[in-house]
Amino acid sequence: MAEIKLKTEKYDICRTVAMKFGRAVIDEPLIVPDVKPDIKKILDVSARAYVTDVTPGQDKAHVEGTVKASLLYLPDGDVIGTVKSLEMSRDFSVTVDSKGMTPDDRVSAEAEIDSLDSTLINSRKVNIRIGVNVGVKICRQECLELPVGAEEEEKAPEPPLADLLSLRRGKSGQSECPPQKNTDIQLKKTPLRIADKQFTSDGSIIVRGKHEISGKLPQIGEVLCANASVEPERAVMADGCAELGGSVKVSVLYEDEAEPGENGGNTRVRTAEFSIPYNESFDAPKAIEDMECDVEYNVREIYTEVMDNMDGERREIGAEIVIGVVVSGYIISEPGAVSDGYCTGGGELVPEFSETAPEQIAETMTAQISHKCALKRKPADAEITGVCSMTVTGTSVDDIDISDGTVKIKGSAAIKALCLSNDENQPLLALETKTPFEHSFEISGGALGGRAACDAKVFVNHLSYNITGPDTVEARMIIGISVKLIKNDRIKIVTSFEHIEPEKDQGGGMQSYIIYFVQPGDTLWNIAKRYKTTVDDIVAASGITNPDKLRVGQKIRLKA
Repeated sequence: MAEIKLKTEKYDICRTVAMKFGRAVIDEPLIVPDVKPDIKKILDVSARAYVTDVTPGQDKAHVEGTVKASLLYLPDGDVIGTVKSLEMSRDFSVTVDSKGMTPDDRVSAEAEIDSLDSTLINSRKVNIRIGVNVGVKICRQECLELPVGAEEEEKAPEPPLADLLSLRRGKSGQSECPPQKNTDIQLKKTPLRIADKQFTSDGSIIVRGKHEISGKLPQIGEVLCANASVEPERAVMADGCAELGGSVKVSVLYEDEAEPGENGGNTRVRTAEFSIPYNESFDAPKAIEDMECDVEYNVREIYTEVMDNMDGERREIGAEIVIGVVVSGYIISEPGAVSDGYCTGGGELVPEFSETAPEQIAETMTAQISHKCALKRKPADAEITGVCSMTVTGTSVDDIDISDGTVKIKGSAAIKALCLSNDENQPLLALETKTPFEHSFEISGGALGGRAACDAKVFVNHLSYNITGPDTVEARMIIGISVKLIKNDRIKIVTSFEHIEPEKDQGGGMQSYIIYFVQPGDTLWNIAKRYKTTVDDIVAASGITNPDKLRVGQKIRLKA
């Protein structure tokens, strides 16, 4: 009995261990500084959250982050300007339990605002309560060794003395006989599609730019608040880095500069919208050229400054945006793992098996869909005369259904519009809505079968608006959806082969054939293995045009 050597290849894969969730609550007072006027009425409160650090530990992960909140209010008293603003920054921390987690696991986390409330305590104090949901993904780096081929151990046989003269002579004058291999081994391979050499790099980039407002508008007085969103266009891996490109859309809410002698009622709230392009080489030491590249962006800090233009007028807005970046890379490898085998030249292969369940990338799909929704004012609100800004405050994937060869994604987008009115007691009103949407993807090749998971992300690529009346603003958007289908099927692979030598064949006799009728559940591989022939020989002898489709009762010709 001879042992068959297995040829193996190693792959560095990352397996998802668990998805866990935690929650943090920030409940703190916001005090009006001395340089700001009293609060008469709160007009709007907005907030955003981001993760600053994740530390994996034994059976738990510690997540730290920051929440930025902005409050717009109607000032009390004889002051310049109709709207004033306050800002708040608070850190938060969450410990998420996950049994079995180790400090060596790879952990990533995301934070989003879950709830936001404000209570006016007095004219100098506001209580802000913010709920933050934290999602944690735990992955484990593993080495996957797969059998991809087999060969019999090479041995140089002792040739008969009569054959020595016919052997080729080496330079030393000694006889050379090529090693003999069993070339009649037939292998069945299960095709896989796995993510190899996975890595994640995180950090930040800084995008700077400036914008000058039209000379037909009044000069800029005070900046009230600013929002920014990333519109990515390019992400390409190179050796040791990721080349990122796109633009950052910036929206700045400000008040006109009051003319000398005029009161605050003559100022007006306006919006300056502009885009800043970026092209960054982001450090990713484990990146290799032509890797698949996934990038996630999160706006962390927004700094603005009003500057004089060349004419000495306050018409320029400088902006600096700090953006958190998480770059993930991997190589798609498609090995064939040996799952069975037999010998056509006589003898028998005795395999030993094991099972594994590597995460396989079944398919990646993207789509962009048009979507619109209406934002309506409350009956007690003033009538809408204009729109200052419209922003996406959050997106979510609410449900995923994989069935009948399709993937249906249901999600939602939270939209906020800051609108103008002619009511001096409500110069700004905030309209908010959460609009649902859905989209279906066709899976190539039909249903997945077995165990499957789906990693889906949604984001808004473009947002515009149209005022349809004094009560309603219509939002129009382009929603991007990316889907990665993951198969988790258990597969059987061969860990070793033993070759049992055949009994001596007497030879002679005429070649004969067997006519076989296909039975339910038959495959060409199973038939070839049973009769110790090859799939290619069956196809050639039987004139089969499509080896993947056999009919029950179909006649197949086999050599006996």
